[in-house]
Amino acid sequence: MLLDHFKDMLHEGQSLGATWIMHSDGLTIETTCEDGPASKGIVFDVTAANPGATATIVIGKPLGSIQRFHMVGSRCREPLPADWAGVTQVSLVNSAPMGCMVDDADRNVLSFAYSFAQDEITMRYGVDEEHVLFVVMLQIQRVPGHSRLLLMDDGLPLDETMRLLVEWVADGSAPLPMADKALEPVFSTWYAYLQNVDAETLGRELDGMSRLGCGSIFIDDGWQQYGSGRGYSGCGDWVPDPVKFPDMRATVRRFQDAGVGVVLWIAPLLLGEKAHVFKTLERYAPIHDDGLGRQFHVLDPRRKAVRDYIGGVCARMAKDYGIAGLKIDFLEQAGAYQGQPLENPEPGDVTDVGEAMRLMLERIKTMLIENCVPVVEFRQPYSSPVIAPYSNIVRASDCPADALTNRIRTIDERLAAGNRVVHGDMLLWDVNAGAETCAAQILASFFAVPQISVPPSAMSNGQYESCRFLLSLWRKHRNVLLNGRLQPVSSILGYPLVHAFDGNGTQVSGVYAPDMIIDVDADTRTLIILNASTENNVTIRLRGDGGTVKLTGHAYDCTGAITMQFEEDTDTFRENGDATITTIPVPTYGILELALER
Repeated sequence: MLLDHFKDMLHEGQSLGATWIMHSDGLTIETTCEDGPASKGIVFDVTAANPGATATIVIGKPLGSIQRFHMVGSRCREPLPADWAGVTQVSLVNSAPMGCMVDDADRNVLSFAYSFAQDEITMRYGVDEEHVLFVVMLQIQRVPGHSRLLLMDDGLPLDETMRLLVEWVADGSAPLPMADKALEPVFSTWYAYLQNVDAETLGRELDGMSRLGCGSIFIDDGWQQYGSGRGYSGCGDWVPDPVKFPDMRATVRRFQDAGVGVVLWIAPLLLGEKAHVFKTLERYAPIHDDGLGRQFHVLDPRRKAVRDYIGGVCARMAKDYGIAGLKIDFLEQAGAYQGQPLENPEPGDVTDVGEAMRLMLERIKTMLIENCVPVVEFRQPYSSPVIAPYSNIVRASDCPADALTNRIRTIDERLAAGNRVVHGDMLLWDVNAGAETCAAQILASFFAVPQISVPPSAMSNGQYESCRFLLSLWRKHRNVLLNGRLQPVSSILGYPLVHAFDGNGTQVSGVYAPDMIIDVDADTRTLIILNASTENNVTIRLRGDGGTVKLTGHAYDCTGAITMQFEEDTDTFRENGDATITTIPVPTYGILELALER
């Protein structure tokens, strides 16, 4: 359908085997040579006769063994949508112009990346039922004079392919330095309190969150003046509510003295009519959103006055409160100005929203670095490699109490994060449920940094012990979990099995579905298995040269109580030999820790 609908405006172009490229008038697409990640594929130079005009590039691939289309920042509702259904508005703050078509073993059938990842592009994609093809169409709103297109069909695993694509699109851009606090578990106030947050309540929870091992507290929406009622009519001043937080600097200092950094939420593009600066900035915020009672205007980042104001606000917050970081939200609202005329431009204004957002984020970054504020959190879908230099945390987008979605989003984001650390969405569970309910949420985000959002004082004893035990285990193996080689299994099934390896003999494997077999190399020295399935056991298969490996260790329930001591000599097997399968009792949402000795 997609090809037939646009066929009159497209011309045949280059090809890569059975893959072909089509393009609109005014574009020339030619192969070129390039080193680095592109050596795994072919790079095409894209030249526009009319820079700034609209342009279209189409990539077509015979369906063959393609089973899923993997994107950045958001997951398709269906593994293979029809081409009339798949569409995403790609921009600096939403997804990226890249993707990977994979087979049922998560091998790359065809992947692509387009270098112009700053401005808005409408990306259409899906199965063309008339021609039995998978088609990707990039509809570029303002094509640059020169850009590049990378195609790879090398059959590499999805994780390796995504690493190469991300590296190519990032093109050597310097990352924001990593912050120690970004690598520690977080207590987030959002699901715990929503906007009903105050310094006194948080102070009562400080000891409990410290004993859990939370290295920072993210004070979310509600700390600011007029921050109540789930609306945003007070946004814009970014000063504390005088009743909730009468002395923000003293609150920050109290937490810092306990070793807990404070990160404040800010939505810099939102302007509410209650804000003191509303009358000053109203003319720079002509678009209004009152849907769902949210009641805010959107500041236009194309305006230099807006970028100067936001940069000044971030600098003031850093100086006045001594915070450890900012949680920057609602950046996608800038898309409201895409394609809108800029009325009465002033000196320093720019017409392109993508360029305006880059300038705004660069200004914020400079202000924070100058004021020694090391932590900056974005959330999905701010996932583009081009936006990565402006934050060191990217968090899975909101999915309250949905452990499955949280796992999928964190692993998806790990494949695209580059030098950023991935945090799971804030963890929420029913405090009247069992300890296993708490454990299910934590284990779902174990291959990212967990963010707890249940008040410690509200947890049952079992939940608190489960949280304490699992976060302690996470910190113990943080290096392999965050920095090791991530190997997720079966993206099409939502990663029912996930491995991480540190290269020094440690393997951590998360089991999220029944009947999973965990392959373990005989040279492994430490094996940790997270049993987040419904079964009361885990099954391992030792791969080796046929020799014997001694397994010793313990199984724990989700609160850290030892349920079994294990010791067994197990034969390994060669690829062509008989498999040696060992099944070990481990409680549901429990942990198995084994030492291996040859």
